[in-house]
Amino acid sequence: MMKRQEFNARPSMSSRLTGWQSLLLTALLAAFALPASAQLKAPGQKATGIFLPQAGDSAAASPSQPRLGVTQPGTSAQRSQLVDEVVAIVNNSVITRRELLDRADEIESQLRQANRPVPARADLLGEVLERLVMERVQTQAAQDAGIKVTDQEVDRAIESVAQQNHINATDLRSQVERSGMTWTKYRDELRKQVQVIRLREREVDSKIQVHDGEIDNYLAAHGGQGAADSGPTEFNVAQILVRVPEDASEAQKATLRAKAEGLLKQAQGGADFAQLALGSDGPEAAQGGALGFREIGRLPALFANAVLDLQPGGVAPQVIESANGFHVLKLVAKRTAPPAASNPAASDRITQTQVRHILIRTGPNMPEAEARRQLATLRDRITHGGDFADAAKRFSQDGSAQNGGDLGWVSPGELVPEFEQAMSRLRPGEVSEPIVTQFGVHLIQVLNRRETEITPEKQRDFARAEIREQKARAAYEDWQRQLRQAAYVEYRVNRQR
Repeated sequence: MMKRQEFNARPSMSSRLTGWQSLLLTALLAAFALPASAQLKAPGQKATGIFLPQAGDSAAASPSQPRLGVTQPGTSAQRSQLVDEVVAIVNNSVITRRELLDRADEIESQLRQANRPVPARADLLGEVLERLVMERVQTQAAQDAGIKVTDQEVDRAIESVAQQNHINATDLRSQVERSGMTWTKYRDELRKQVQVIRLREREVDSKIQVHDGEIDNYLAAHGGQGAADSGPTEFNVAQILVRVPEDASEAQKATLRAKAEGLLKQAQGGADFAQLALGSDGPEAAQGGALGFREIGRLPALFANAVLDLQPGGVAPQVIESANGFHVLKLVAKRTAPPAASNPAASDRITQTQVRHILIRTGPNMPEAEARRQLATLRDRITHGGDFADAAKRFSQDGSAQNGGDLGWVSPGELVPEFEQAMSRLRPGEVSEPIVTQFGVHLIQVLNRRETEITPEKQRDFARAEIREQKARAAYEDWQRQLRQAAYVEYRVNRQR
């Protein structure tokens, strides 16, 4: 059996976006009737077997990955007669009006389907254009860095998306083509997204370090090593955003700052902040500017520093300036959250699973389709009375084969996401359908589950993973900002209209 690596946190959505960007990304990733997104551990990421690397390993997995998904083409066919005007130049490529309108239509449709408020068309177009620019900048950076994604890696990404939606790759292709997008286009878009993930792993995630002192402070703040009966402090911050166009002159900036200062004085003078926020340029204006409860590490750093010492109801004493414009901030409320199952560092028990598997590795001499066929045949034998352990010893190509495929008791987040997600859906005794991961194709059988106490060492692993996740989000923001500042971007339209 392969040596099990130390616990590492389950990857999760890592693009740290604020405002409409976060909402837009959510909509983009929900472009199909079934969500066309999946937590994908980027192909090529190193791990031992199906276990994630330990947090201190130089080959450690990224603590979080952007979800993968590709938007449908919307009404592009209806716009075939439009002159494809260039609306922005990004380094050596262009964004056309058709791309902008198609993407905006897709997002607007998704927002309506989700019964979420749709921003004014002009605001939506501006935010969509910014998102397209950022996507193009990151894709070009990945290409310039020489990052290559093989066809096999794209195939694995497709399998991951399909499995996340509980369908097979053939059904996914049918859905894509029914939406109007060609399969070739879908694969090309997915390839670009994997390229960006790979670049981020190299330029951001691989450079994140977590020190013992940070872990000690985290555990102290969350009630120590397993003794906590409550979770971390969460802050509900409200904002009024006065947006500043990127091409604004100094005079325009001064005028907009004066507007923000006037709003700050009104808020400090006792005016209803929620009413003032109705005129905010931020996406949460209709909710009185409230961002909702978040841990301090999940707030933008500028916001966190401004509200950390405020009492609930307090207004930050100064206007905060960011790349988006000027912000007036209020701490609406503060609370201590209950321990969450998703944050084992704030709990003293976890659910472990006893699991075994059979792995057939894929490659030039073993196409994925053939591996799936062979495992489907094995599954049929096992479900009709065959012995799983005996089949694992005979056919599995994992180091666990000599132990009948037994991986022992595993904790949440200890396995690569595709494997763990499939395992979590099984009841004890059940055998999965063939499951694809970056290592090949698996059959999985859950033997048992149990509740167990978290050891101090395991809690430190949980804490390390959470700190790493928070650091990665902040570092990713900085990296995006640096890429954006270094890029040549020329707008051919007025983004405020």
